[in-house]
Amino acid sequence: MSDSQTTETPARSKDPIASLAGHLRRADTGTLARLRRHHPGASRGAAFDSERLLQAAGINGSDTARGRWALVLHCLALADGGHDPRPDHAAGAVLARLRFSEARVRQLVEADEAVLADLLPRIARRLGNTGASANWWPLARLVLDEADSPEGRAARAEIVRSFVGIADYQD
Repeated sequence: MSDSQTTETPARSKDPIASLAGHLRRADTGTLARLRRHHPGASRGAAFDSERLLQAAGINGSDTARGRWALVLHCLALADGGHDPRPDHAAGAVLARLRFSEARVRQLVEADEAVLADLLPRIARRLGNTGASANWWPLARLVLDEADSPEGRAARAEIVRSFVGIADYQD
């Protein structure tokens, strides 16, 4: 084996959230239970499981970035791996169909990192309990990107746009 083959990193998945969701759907019950109980900011109970899945999805980066991805992984575990990138599963639209109030969605899109660490797991539990799947990219972008970055603003706008598009038809 040549040196270039031994030092190359594995090819990164085109969609790390889809990869994480797929791994979670195939995970054993013990792993799922640990990841659901494990809140990245509060405990290290599932550090090995979390790290194993992050590496399998090709997610690398600083400790701060990995901590943010660990929160996304925790939420995906709570949501039973329910990631669906199709347009009819836009995050805001799914929240509207689940009868989230406008005030609750406003709180989500205006939240800082600390508040998001509490809100996103609650939303994920609700998605998991109802069996709903959503496109997790905008929700993940809330914690992965700075709020004032172009990506962060775009994620917030997408959630609001898809929420209002469905919520206004339900009233």
